[in-house]
Amino acid sequence: MRSIKIYIAEMRNFLTLWLGQSVSSLGTTMTGFVISIWAFERTGSALVLSVSALLVMLPRMLMGVFISPFVDRNNKKRIMIYADIGTGVCTFVLFLLLRFDALEIWHIFGINLITSILGSFQTLANNVAVSAIIPKKHYVRAAGLQSFSSGMVEVIAPAMAAVLFRFIGIVGVIAVDLITMAFACLSLVFFVKIPSLHLENKRNKPKFNARNYLNDLGNGFKVVKASALLYRLMLFMAVLNFITSMAAYGLLAPMVLARSGNNEVALAVVSSAVGLGGVAGALVILAVPTRTKRVRMIFLCYFISVIIGDMLFSLGNNLAFWAVTAFLGAAFVPTITANATYLWRTIIPIELQGRAFAVRYAIQSAAIPLGVFVGGFLADFVFEPFMKQPPLLLGRVFGVGNGAGMALMFFISGFICAVMSIVFIFNRSMQNAETTAE
Repeated sequence: MRSIKIYIAEMRNFLTLWLGQSVSSLGTTMTGFVISIWAFERTGSALVLSVSALLVMLPRMLMGVFISPFVDRNNKKRIMIYADIGTGVCTFVLFLLLRFDALEIWHIFGINLITSILGSFQTLANNVAVSAIIPKKHYVRAAGLQSFSSGMVEVIAPAMAAVLFRFIGIVGVIAVDLITMAFACLSLVFFVKIPSLHLENKRNKPKFNARNYLNDLGNGFKVVKASALLYRLMLFMAVLNFITSMAAYGLLAPMVLARSGNNEVALAVVSSAVGLGGVAGALVILAVPTRTKRVRMIFLCYFISVIIGDMLFSLGNNLAFWAVTAFLGAAFVPTITANATYLWRTIIPIELQGRAFAVRYAIQSAAIPLGVFVGGFLADFVFEPFMKQPPLLLGRVFGVGNGAGMALMFFISGFICAVMSIVFIFNRSMQNAETTAE
């Protein structure tokens, strides 16, 4: 009992911040869900949804690096509050446009662009603030809690949005989002205390000018490259993101639909299984956090995840098999994320973490849209046509016709990632780099 009280006392600030941001994320995700339905019903265009998604993704990838010096130099709590207020204003504008039946597609594009930029400020400030408000020994559990809430939102938000949409309409759903934002912002203002960091003190803060700004940008790349462990880990994750995004990120929905006769229920079950797997994996992290050999644990979990979640998944042809393999594959992801985040928080000095995290996110995330594009091209013009009349062995393993080519892509991408993971599990230089960093 005493250990629980000590844990809560040490984590009170983080738990308050985490709860507020999780509730707000639930509202934001519900809004995104119903707005996607609204946009598709009005236009019938998948391209509109793709452009909308890119306007959310690209600013976060590109802006983070350039705003990170500002985040490192200034009060993290204020940045998060102002970003939350700005996002709330954008959501309120969306609410008014819908309320008076004046919403247009270009309004959605503009709002997504602005909220994505604001989200870049909020995310970077939040990442650094978490390092400042919790002891090092709780870094892994904090990452586990964040994975847990992300997984729960992924599972709950679509169902809640669908129910609320039916009873209170799209305007009502967005009103709920505004309430969740207000909860997050008010809890941050009144109940979260974030200590002032070195560069936030005016006496320690260098004068802001173009030269200092460029030096700050350069320092973000330098501090990452200075750590052999983090630099290699970042590049490894970028390559894996590119390979897995060619199949798992971009082709999960079309493969399941193609192999299930366009069964939307099957897709919903598989997507929910992925979310529930993430929740289960996060609970394991909370109960039994990794304490040693984190690099080996990262690569081992990646190996198991792609073996089950990609390679075995590709061999299935029924919903139960897909759901089980998707669940088990996703269950290992929180361990990867939590241990990687621990290494970044402990190795990078806190006054440089905004810049370092921005570099990490930009490089690792940039591979995803590229992989999705390449994967879609290969699926449509290479693998799917090839599997219409495949060699006998491939036909027996992956089937013939719609979806078989995408299944083969899942298997190949999983195999490549598994081989890379095995190489790094036994890579002595990576193990030595971890020992040196600690």
